[in-house]
Parts: sequence; C-alpha cells; structure tokens
Amino acid sequence: MNNIEKKAEQLWGQDLHKEKSIPAHYHQLERIFPKYWNTFLKGHLLEIGCGSGADLEIFSRDSKFSSITAIDIGENVIEIANKYSDKPHISVQQGNALNLSHKNNAFDAIYSYGVFHHTSNPTQCISEAFRVLKKNGAMFTYLYSAHEDSLFKRTGIIIENCMMKLLRFFPYKIQTYFCILLSPICWLLLSLPSIVLRLLGKKNLASKLPFHFGTHPFSLIGDLKDRLMSPINHRFTKNEIEKILRSVGFICIDVVKTSSGLFIFARR
Repeated sequence: MNNIEKKAEQLWGQDLHKEKSIPAHYHQLERIFPKYWNTFLKGHLLEIGCGSGADLEIFSRDSKFSSITAIDIGENVIEIANKYSDKPHISVQQGNALNLSHKNNAFDAIYSYGVFHHTSNPTQCISEAFRVLKKNGAMFTYLYSAHEDSLFKRTGIIIENCMMKLLRFFPYKIQTYFCILLSPICWLLLSLPSIVLRLLGKKNLASKLPFHFGTHPFSLIGDLKDRLMSPINHRFTKNEIEKILRSVGFICIDVVKTSSGLFIFARR
C-alpha cells in the first residue's frame, strides 16, 4: 500500500466514514440520469467506496438487485458487514479501487461516488471497473471537476491546493483542529450567503456557491477534512474524463458537468 492509500485509509476508513450523519449521494446521479438509472442499475451491483454505508442502505432495500457487493479501503467495512450479516445477497469487503479482487465480467452495474479522484491512479480505477463489468453493463460515478471555465471556482481550487500542501507538514490532530477552526469562517463567508439567496428565491445561484449545504457554523468540518486532509485531489475537465473512458473501452458515455462536479454514466 503506497502513502496515498495509507493516508486515505486513515482519513476515511478510520475517521470520516465512521460518522453516522453522512448523507447518501445516490439521488444526485439518479436525478441527472433518470432514464439510465432505472434501466441499468440492477442485477449484480458493485459499489466501489461504500464509505459510511449511506448509499448501500438505500440499495439494500431495492429488490431489483440480485446481489450487492460493497467495498471500501478502510476499517469502516467491519461494522457495515456486521449490519448486513443476515442478508446473504449483500457482501461488504475491504478492497482497493486500484486492484479489485473480483473476476472479469462479474457485475451488471457499478456505482462509485467521489472515490477515484482520491487515488494515485484514477485511470487504473476506471480500467478495473471496466474489467469487472459485464458486456452492456454500466457504471455510474462522480468525480471532481477542474472548473476550468469558472474563475471563482478555479481560485477556490488554487486556495484548496495551497492549504493541502501546507497542512501536510503538520500532524493529523493539528490538521483536524485547523478544519474545526476554519468551518465557521467558511460557513459565514459562503454558507450563510447561500442561505440568504435561497430565502430570496435565488436557489440556482445559491447552489453554485461552495459550501452552500452548510447548516450551522460547525457543519463543514467533515467536508473540509475530506478536501484539505485528503492525500490527493485529482480534477478533470469534461473532455479529459471522456477521453479516459474511451481509452479504457467504455461506450455510450454521458458526462454531465455541474457546479458540483462531473456526473458520469458509461456502458461497457
């Protein structure tokens, strides 16, 4: 396991994904790809990076899945596996997106939200996903966007990268304290204005602000840790990720760029 994976396991597997309040993300992809979602998300499902298990909880109630396999790099899988120990069609395992332990052509669908961009080689992750998909199987995933056409977002990315590099010089506990102190500042500068904009009926504009989802001054700690304490944050343009998907072998590629990032559907 390289240093990036070790840090990823510490941040998510031992820390963030033990939080019970992390929301599910599936609804974002379902909303963007309603036709694909209902048609292709069925059969044998693999979730790469199940995190706290929020999305798995939703999938576990859906009868259209013959089986569900969920993997994550961290220790969080132990508790999640115990939760589904009485459901033989659900398997939760410790695993690595860079080197899936599953056989070729094993799954009808793959779901992965916000995982590949935190690895040392996102292209290899996509290649592995392609390998374990059946012919005509589909992948639904979300990745960070480079926001190359938004000066405001690009400036934020530059600041984020500078903070990430600075924090690496400090112990994990100091990094955590920094995110705790930064949370109310970000909430005041970004979340509160978005709340005001929503009250004024400007929902679309409000949703474009970073941290628009903040509910109180310390509600952003987890997201700040996710971004600033991450070992790496790869970001892609729409054209770049489409090129990678095609090079791996995916077809019927649909990449939707939003202010939040890149939402991706691709078929094998």
